Amino acid sequence: MTRRGLFVLMLAMLILQPFSVYQVRAQVTDWDAGFDPNQILEDADIFDVNGMSYARLVVFLHAKGSLADYRTNDIDGVPKTAAEIIWRVANSYKMNPKYLLALLQKEQSLVEDPEPSQRQYDWATGFGVCDSCSKDDPSIQDYKGFANQLEYAAKQHREKYLMQILSSGVTRSGKAPGKPVEIDGQIVTPINNATAMLYTYTPHIHGNLNLWRIWQRWFALKFPDGTLVRGKTSGETYLIRLGQKRPFESRAVLDSVADPDKVVVISDTELTAYPDGQPIKFPKYALLQDERGRIWLLTEMGRRYITDMTTFRKFSFNLDEVTPATTADLEDYPIAAPIGPKTEFPQGVIMQSSADKTYWYVEGNEKHLVPDKVLVKLYFRGRPIKQTTATKLATYTEGDAYRLHDAELVRTPQDSAVYVIENSLLRPIPSADVFESLGWKWKNVVTVPDALLAAYTKGEAVGIQHLIPQDSGVLPEGQVAGSVTTTQPNI
Repeated sequence: MTRRGLFVLMLAMLILQPFSVYQVRAQVTDWDAGFDPNQILEDADIFDVNGMSYARLVVFLHAKGSLADYRTNDIDGVPKTAAEIIWRVANSYKMNPKYLLALLQKEQSLVEDPEPSQRQYDWATGFGVCDSCSKDDPSIQDYKGFANQLEYAAKQHREKYLMQILSSGVTRSGKAPGKPVEIDGQIVTPINNATAMLYTYTPHIHGNLNLWRIWQRWFALKFPDGTLVRGKTSGETYLIRLGQKRPFESRAVLDSVADPDKVVVISDTELTAYPDGQPIKFPKYALLQDERGRIWLLTEMGRRYITDMTTFRKFSFNLDEVTPATTADLEDYPIAAPIGPKTEFPQGVIMQSSADKTYWYVEGNEKHLVPDKVLVKLYFRGRPIKQTTATKLATYTEGDAYRLHDAELVRTPQDSAVYVIENSLLRPIPSADVFESLGWKWKNVVTVPDALLAAYTKGEAVGIQHLIPQDSGVLPEGQVAGSVTTTQPNI
């Protein structure tokens, strides 16, 4: 190559390079918050055959559109409903019915389309149809038809893609867990079998983004504020707060601000629905020094400025325990009353009146009624109760009563209804299905007096898309529109 030719080539590369980088970034900004192209779904999302019961499948289809009323011949020539065919395929190939529903929606919008065409039914899962193929191609007509489409798609996932990964490590198109591959100009590294298979079935990021969106909209669990969640695969623990998942800096921090026994274990796919929030860095009662040199104590009520070093030493605080903190770190904590020379109990104490036996949380010079002993057991376990007189209690300013924490599961002795606390609202949990699907444990339901719950306003019931309550008006128990019932068919 001549010098002139080399110069022209280098100039062209310099001109083109910024454009190609911009294109890559533009694609990235189009992704939804929480979407990870390396982890579209978990393996169980595709292969958990118990992911949805037949009754729920039927109710779900009726709630979404007209697919529940569709009847056609199955592969054995016997007329069946769409739900019966989906159920038969799911059990034949040990596939999650929820995944088959999401696939039908992703490929042909069949689940939510009120008036799908015959062509949509005929190519329900997009099996055998490539980007440049004609659906009239004689070579793919064996795959045509609703039952055939589901049959071949499920067979491809279970007996082809999964077996290829288990036997040779990669699918026929070279996708494999842990193997970087370029897709739509992006380097993607599937972290599990499911994601490798999904890119083999649909070799585009956008198509799999659509699948992920459908999954999040229909099946992702929406947890109340204050819920502790842990990824089943990753083992990472987070606090759900304001639609974000916030990691804990350490196990010590987690143990100091929350009860690890109340952690809900969920799939990492569920976690991707929540964008990352700021890490929770500091344990309760941490001493923090801000950028101006001021020292703060973290307490139940927020962050409290220690006014001078004499006060600091009075309460036996140690400079070695002071941790630097940024302004952003401190913004999480509301500013409470400062700690000065006349402050009492800067770290808080539980008191009981010798007169009427009521419990009070006292921090600084402010008292807060603890309405029932059950709150003492819940939130001040192991802390001594200081007996005091009504006269002494009268010297403190009275603040708001102490309340149940967010994400607490509660009920009353005479009522089997269970509620979850969120932002001081009492949210009903409509069924055992909803309770268990959210990963809650019955042992963590706290029985509290009726009078305690009476102080809370009821909020919106907790709901899950695919667990539509049977009394919601969608369908009566055990019965659906027309002659179809939710009785599980023989397969």
